[in-house]
Amino acid sequence: MFSYMLKRMGLMLITFVITVFLFFFFIKLMPDNYVPTIGQGNDWYEQMAEKEGWNEPIVVQFGLWVKNIFTEGNFGYSHLLNRDVSEAYFKKIPASVKINIVPYLLSVPIAIIIGVVAALKKNKWQDTAISIWIMIFISVPYFVVGVVAQYFFYWRWGIAPDYKIATASEFAELGFWYGISTYIMPVIIITLASIPSMARRVRAELTEQLTTDYMLLARAKGLTREQAVFKHALRNALVPILPGIFIGLIAVLNGGIITEKIFRVDGTGRMYLAAFNGRDYALLMLINTFGQFLTLVSAIIADLSYTLFDPRVRFGSGKLS
Repeated sequence: MFSYMLKRMGLMLITFVITVFLFFFFIKLMPDNYVPTIGQGNDWYEQMAEKEGWNEPIVVQFGLWVKNIFTEGNFGYSHLLNRDVSEAYFKKIPASVKINIVPYLLSVPIAIIIGVVAALKKNKWQDTAISIWIMIFISVPYFVVGVVAQYFFYWRWGIAPDYKIATASEFAELGFWYGISTYIMPVIIITLASIPSMARRVRAELTEQLTTDYMLLARAKGLTREQAVFKHALRNALVPILPGIFIGLIAVLNGGIITEKIFRVDGTGRMYLAAFNGRDYALLMLINTFGQFLTLVSAIIADLSYTLFDPRVRFGSGKLS
């Protein structure tokens, strides 16, 4: 196990360096259309060009970029925000987590329950109703659901206090409970949109487990149907799903462009969109690098989760034991 982890960490480091360099390479191939603002100088631009070697070959620029990270903790300068990109970006992560973490924590158990009900009631009216609901929410784009919810719950019926998330100033001015109430509609919409895909996977995996021979053996030994399902079938059905759950939990740190744009969340998703539209290459580089790091860490955690929930899996032995 230890040797396997060392190997995975080494492969992760190599993959991380290669992908980050490719991000850097392709971003540097994009045109630099910087034009100084009228009435302002461009001294900062000349200083950054010298510090980061913008006139040097891309490999040299990449080396200087890495050196600045380790020696100064500097990931680059944002011309949109007029400050270091890391200082600006990491301050936005809590806003993204606040809007995404509650729907995620709610959607996982609800999706598992719905998937179990659909599998146990296969081909009955409960399964049909759940399948129709899943089909609708998977087929309709998420941003459409969000905009329609805003139209009816805020503009048409006036049930929601606002169509967007309350800002920090609105929390202070209008009160804590008003600010919390603005989260209710987005949380419900995001939760409903997150449930169908996982519920469908749980139903499919559990349906397959219910037809296996070991379930017949469990029933023959005297277990009730509920005991056989929840002690054996459900646990085996969740093994291929649990890694995705851990990955999704880490992915919450990345935020969501569509969610933050619709509900006006001042998080990392909106920052990424602003950086892309404003050609803020330093900010784009940090966001892509951090996202790639989270992806690789998620992959390792997903592999480790197999050993926690499936005792047959033993990494490093070259086989399933």
